Amino acid sequence: MSQRWKIAAVPLAFALLDAGCADPGQDAAPGATGGGATSVSSASTSTGGASSSEVSSASTGQPPGDPVEVDCRTPGDGKSTLAFVNRCDKPLQFLGSLIEGGELGPGQFACRDVGTSEEPLSSLRYWAYAGSDPGGGRHTLAEMTLNTDFNDFDWYNISHVDAHNLPLAIVPVGLPDCRTLSCPESLLARCPEAGRYEDASGATISCVSPDRDDPTNPVAVYFEERCKDAYSWSGDDQESMAACAGEDYDIVFCP
Repeated sequence: MSQRWKIAAVPLAFALLDAGCADPGQDAAPGATGGGATSVSSASTSTGGASSSEVSSASTGQPPGDPVEVDCRTPGDGKSTLAFVNRCDKPLQFLGSLIEGGELGPGQFACRDVGTSEEPLSSLRYWAYAGSDPGGGRHTLAEMTLNTDFNDFDWYNISHVDAHNLPLAIVPVGLPDCRTLSCPESLLARCPEAGRYEDASGATISCVSPDRDDPTNPVAVYFEERCKDAYSWSGDDQESMAACAGEDYDIVFCP
């Protein structure tokens, strides 16, 4: 979705200046839209530069990947840090731009620094899979462009343009007025027949759009119905993009 980052920011300028953070296409005041909370125990261990720690199932009404609880980053340290949080019930592999990927067991998280908090970072993509990897173009994506030259805003979104394989949320850290994007539901079981991608055992491991540019194809329609916080097709800019003058973000799988 490289074209996504060419959206016209200028018409949004006056709306964003007063808000401090914004989500284009939304009339309501920005706020968290995600599901339950993440509560993390105080015990953590070093995992080659990243931290991992047990996440409980307790819900406290805060966004997924609650920034107070994920302790593998330092707010205000001048770095753009992403915390990858696994709230799924099985191990997963996470990968993406400018990072070393890794494995997270259920309830574990890991932090990755992707650059400074002032360095422009364009078209970043992050994803994960549990079990068999469905392969390129068949993952739910967290997409980001960080530290833009307009008020230092970050742009971020969840993408189902190509496919869905895992539920996902993006949480701005320490900025409750900025929008949390969350698609907490697995969309595999009810995926339209045209989009089912199966592993060797016949299990559906990805729901793939047959045409990323057609909003009327059955998979895009299904994605739009099930989660409006994510892009359902390549031109779905109105409700699915968010912006915030942030520094650190949580990318939560199975929020």
